[in-house]
Amino acid sequence: MNTAIPRGIRLERRGQGEKASKGQHSSFADVFADWQPSRESFLFFAPHDDDAAISVGLLIAEARRQEIPVRIVVVTDGRNGYVSLRDRAGIVERRAEETYKSYALLGVDRDEIVFLNFPDGGLQNYYGRRIAEQGEPRDGHGYTGLENHFVRELRRRVYVGGAMVAPTRVFVPSAADYHQDHVAVAREVPISIFHAVGGIWPECGEKISRPPFLYWHCVYCKLPDAHEPNIRITGTPDVFGRKMESVEAYNSQGQISAMLDGLRKAPPVEYLLEESFSLYQPGVYDHCFD
Repeated sequence: MNTAIPRGIRLERRGQGEKASKGQHSSFADVFADWQPSRESFLFFAPHDDDAAISVGLLIAEARRQEIPVRIVVVTDGRNGYVSLRDRAGIVERRAEETYKSYALLGVDRDEIVFLNFPDGGLQNYYGRRIAEQGEPRDGHGYTGLENHFVRELRRRVYVGGAMVAPTRVFVPSAADYHQDHVAVAREVPISIFHAVGGIWPECGEKISRPPFLYWHCVYCKLPDAHEPNIRITGTPDVFGRKMESVEAYNSQGQISAMLDGLRKAPPVEYLLEESFSLYQPGVYDHCFD
């Protein structure tokens, strides 16, 4: 157990009846589908370095307290995050150091953070997979693109309980988010899961045997219309305080001050929409014709 992380979250799954409504759950196994003890690994795709801390910092802290492997994949380089001209030249390096400090407060080690270094604000130019041009982020085989890099991370194994385990649960900001980088990541993760299970692009690693569960969460906006969360995470003052310290570590990001004020005034809760990844199959809409 990671004793450096405060104990104290309540987990609830909508539709589990009276016990859930009274908030008695304290175990991921009670609320996450098909839980595999000693075989779980969490992967967080953060379009920007601070997104996962803001949206699911309570979840990350509890996962690390329970010694569940966590990997944070920071997609962009943060180059557009400066609030004064004197900060512009060094903002990428500064944000990287803030990221290490932020997630360390949640129990995440430096080697569990991956920087893909795509241009901040420009992810719409990196849909799919292609040969990288000069100066673009690339892998060791010369390819670039969100799908290329996401497949590699989805196939990356960690050692858990005597076995090498691929991510079992993947967490992504809402597809309805206001920020174009968030929308790009939300768009590319599901197709990347499809590719990671298939045999395509073997240079991106050995294919995974089963798709991970997919969880949508909220950073700047709600979930898409007609979608509602089915999991709620509520933090005690101690663990919520740790989350706030984590977010406040991004002291270069003056533009999020209003969001910090909102977090302080709001209930200490986080929401997830869990989806079981599946492809379309003919017959799925037959119930509409009964």
